Order: sequence, then structure tokens, then C-alpha cells
Amino acid sequence: MSIADWPAASEYYLELTDRDPTDWQSQAALGHAALEGGDLTTARRALEIAAALRPADRDIARDLSDTLEQQEAWDDLFAYLRDRANTTSTAEDWLRLARVAIEAEDPDTARESIRTALAVDAGTDVVPYLRAARLARRLGDDQDAFRSLSLAWKIAPNDPDVANALRDLGVIPGPTMRLTSGE
Repeated sequence: MSIADWPAASEYYLELTDRDPTDWQSQAALGHAALEGGDLTTARRALEIAAALRPADRDIARDLSDTLEQQEAWDDLFAYLRDRANTTSTAEDWLRLARVAIEAEDPDTARESIRTALAVDAGTDVVPYLRAARLARRLGDDQDAFRSLSLAWKIAPNDPDVANALRDLGVIPGPTMRLTSGE
């Protein structure tokens, strides 16, 4: 895996998982190697096992989500991401669901997921707000994007990424900022 020889890595980890199917690290590594190598069936099988053994692991969740997305298994992907977001209740998982919903052309789920992501975030980091604003802009919802960026600005008024995102929206960052209609 360290030299990105995905077929060799898959073969190695397949042997390890055959010896001990409960070894979550080998299952996760096999899933990642198979995903990188394009063997989506093996990747999904291994990552579903790894996710069952380590449901809170973010890397496994990311790889399993990527695998399901590449397989275009939308129903399974939505079910997995919604269950994960409800279980973990992290902004990251809600935003992942929103991104997939946008790509699957489900704007209602995307909006709901973005709003939930912001509601569960403790307001300690601007990254979820920036991601939420990007997703809202992809939906064509500048008002929601502005709300997300306003919250981000309150958390970190000197953050250059927040200021740039506001400027991209046509807003001059500052305590009196507002989204003007027509922009």
C-alpha cells in the first residue's frame, strides 16, 4: 500500500482476511486497496465488514461511501449515510450526505442535511460552515450560503477563507454585512 501497488496490496490483505475475517484493520486495508484498484465488489464486501466491526471509524466510512457512490448504489448509499449521520451526529457526516444528495439530484435531502450539519456543529470550527455554504451555492441557494458564512464569520472574523467566500458571494465582510438582492 505504501507504494500504491493496489493489486499486490489487495492480494496480501485478502490472505489476511481469509485467515481472520474479524480483523477489522485488514478488512479496512483490503477495502481501501480494492477501491483504489477499481475492484468495487471486493472493496464493498470488505468495507461493509470493517464498518460493522468499527462503525465509528471515519476512514472506513469514507471509503465505503466512495465505493457505494462509484457503484451508483444510491439507495444503499443514502441509507448508509443517513444512518451514519443519525448515529454519529457530526457535521462531517451530515455534509457528506448533503454532497451525495446534490450529486443524486435530491435538493430537499441536501438542504435538510446542510441545516442539520450546522445545527449539530458546536460552532468551534469554520470548516463545516464553509462546506455548507459551498453546497448551498451548488443548490443555487445564496441565502442559505450567506447564513452559513455569516455564522462562520462570527466564529472567526479574521479567517481569510471566510472573507473570500463572502466576497465570492458579493458581500463585503464586516459587522454590517448583508446579502443584497440581485447579487
